[in-house]
Amino acid sequence: MISDASGSMKTSVVAQSSPFKQEMLSLEECYILDNGVDKNVFVWKGPNANTSERRAAMKSAEQFIKEKNYSNKTQIQVLPAGGETTLFKQFFSNWKDKDQTTGPTKAYTIGKIAQVEQIPFDASCLHNNKAMAAQHNMVDDGSGKVQIWRVEGGDRVPVEPSTYGQFFGGDCYLILYSYKQGSREQHIIYTWQGLKCTQDELAASAFLTVQLDDSMGGAPVQVRVTEGQEPPHLMSLFKGKPMIIHSGGTSRKDGQTKAGSTRLFHIRQSSSRATRAVEVEPCASKLNTNDVFVLSSPDCVFVWKGAGASEEEMVAAKYVVSVLEKKSTDVTEGKEPAGFWSALGGKKEYQTSPSLRNMVKPPRLFGCSNKTGRLVVEEVPGDFNQTDLATDDVMLLDTWDQIFLWIGNEANEVEKTESPKIAKDYVDSDPSGRRGLPIATIKQGAEPPTFTGWFQAWDPKMWDTDPMERIRSSF
Repeated sequence: MISDASGSMKTSVVAQSSPFKQEMLSLEECYILDNGVDKNVFVWKGPNANTSERRAAMKSAEQFIKEKNYSNKTQIQVLPAGGETTLFKQFFSNWKDKDQTTGPTKAYTIGKIAQVEQIPFDASCLHNNKAMAAQHNMVDDGSGKVQIWRVEGGDRVPVEPSTYGQFFGGDCYLILYSYKQGSREQHIIYTWQGLKCTQDELAASAFLTVQLDDSMGGAPVQVRVTEGQEPPHLMSLFKGKPMIIHSGGTSRKDGQTKAGSTRLFHIRQSSSRATRAVEVEPCASKLNTNDVFVLSSPDCVFVWKGAGASEEEMVAAKYVVSVLEKKSTDVTEGKEPAGFWSALGGKKEYQTSPSLRNMVKPPRLFGCSNKTGRLVVEEVPGDFNQTDLATDDVMLLDTWDQIFLWIGNEANEVEKTESPKIAKDYVDSDPSGRRGLPIATIKQGAEPPTFTGWFQAWDPKMWDTDPMERIRSSF
């Protein structure tokens, strides 16, 4: 609970573990709900909380993350009373919305290995299937109203609507999304922070978010997004166009990458059918047989289609080419001309294992941890990425025809010793009959392409130092 009732702003513990009770939330206070294990921290603002408490909420959450030593990728969602997301409400065993007569029938429980039913995405069912909305983190299909501002000189500068969906690593942005939920208008403020933005812009983006929230009476849900951590709903806001992330530069005049450079964009469609194009290092090892890539060099532009890529990803690639204002040549995996490999600096090994993401058995990622005193294995929900690999845990990646055990540098001996036994148990007990499936053990920092290829835009330097500190030190 965040309160200044004692005369100074203090944060105190209300309950140590979920499931919680809805009546724990006083309308006169603000609260932090800690789901840091899944890189989420929620701030709930009571409608009768005073102005000081409401304004201190985000700062308190930032301090909370720092004290807990959570990853700087941890997402903060600020929720007003009445604007709670399905993900937030699932932590309360008796949650009832206004006019709702019955609450959830059972609380969430964790078994030896948490079995999470994978629910296929269907936009038409989002409003009446809360489990789907929670799993894919989608409040709706993204068809509402979008407004975007870039943070510049401590102010909000409107972004040209024709460029909506393009984000530069040297910028911070505020995205206001407005949509109808029944007869009510709801709002979400996404604060997108590029990995190469300045410290001043990071601070200004947080201040401007609070300012925008205050101007709307504190009604919006606030979501802080770090580059590379875009939730599916944010990716879906651009009217069928892919979200494009330029690795550096800024959207300001003359702030883009110079025309003579070689660039490579990795294009992948998520399980919620939104597509993202992320600029990666122009190197052949970044290719992936399951995806599409746009290679732009001073001499030519290639659209490379992997054997397992989808037509939707090809359509997104053509849009990226149009943004680059170039003409392209289509290249099929296995039939690349010499000029293609030359532009990438020569052939290298890359991910060639087929993905089963469009089949009944998508890849799954689990974390193995004994922080609670006993070894617990929990599944990472939805589309996972590199930052879901906890360096103080052992992770299990199931790609159906192979099992990977990833050993974090800070994993303890119990996790290292017991995780292989759980992995063997996991495959041997599978009713699909996968007994004897190969289990590969790999170490943090020495991942082969057969592992890294399952993660979009893998960054081999991510763990060299703290990523934000590494970036800030370059300024």
